Formats: sequence, structure tokens, C-alpha cells
Amino acid sequence: FLLPLVAGNTTRGSGARRLSPDDSDSSCPLPSRFFETAINSQFHETIGGWDKNPLTSNGVEIGKSSGNCIVLPGQRRFSCLMTLEFPNVGNVMLQGFESMHSNVDMTLGLLGGTGCYEGKTGSYSVRANSRFNKFTYALD
Repeated sequence: FLLPLVAGNTTRGSGARRLSPDDSDSSCPLPSRFFETAINSQFHETIGGWDKNPLTSNGVEIGKSSGNCIVLPGQRRFSCLMTLEFPNVGNVMLQGFESMHSNVDMTLGLLGGTGCYEGKTGSYSVRANSRFNKFTYALD
């Protein structure tokens, strides 16, 4: 089935609500800040992908990240699409640009989600460390 596009957001039901740390409760935990460790990533020339990189918060694994990025011609950045999987809670789909430079904040938009995250909108800031093997996500 097709979902209607309204003001750039994919919505279902009564409409989209912005994702915020205030939305968190015990049945639908919302990580406002977490880390991804790039252990299952492969890059070849201008495209890269990963599957099930662990996501952690306070040293505890909270989910997995899978996705892909392509290098933009003549640019020093990637165009990326990823899914964050939070078991028994839901998935979040993010899209945006990531820098090929470390320690630069980039913003990924929340395209949609499932479970607790269905109908949510918002964005995460993402920053890579100098070795590009650990990424910090922070809810904007």
C-alpha cells in the first residue's frame, strides 16, 4: 500500500509527531544519545554497507544498525540510508549526509518507523571518531 506524503513527512493515522526524549517510557524506551561500533562494515570504492553493527547506551547493547552509503561525486561526504533496530520496541529509518571528515556533526532525518516509532519525525546528529569506527548519535 502507499502512504500519503504530507509536507515532506510520511505519515499514517492522525499525523506525525516529533520524536523527543520526553516520549520515552518503560514500554517504549527512546535513546536520546547512543553509540554505533562499526564492526560489520565493508566499503568498496564509492559504496559501503553494514549489517547489524551494535548500538549501545551506557555500555549496554540496545539494538543494531544496518544500511548503506555512497560517496557523492566531487564531494567530501556520503549520502546514507540506514535502519536502527531496537528489539521488541521498533525500527527507525534515517537518511541524510555524513561527512568524510571526523568530528563533524551531520544531521540525519527520521523518515519513519515501526512499533513505538510509527508516525514519528525528527532528526539525529551523527559524529564519527577519527578512525570512523565509532559513531555518536544524539537526538536533536
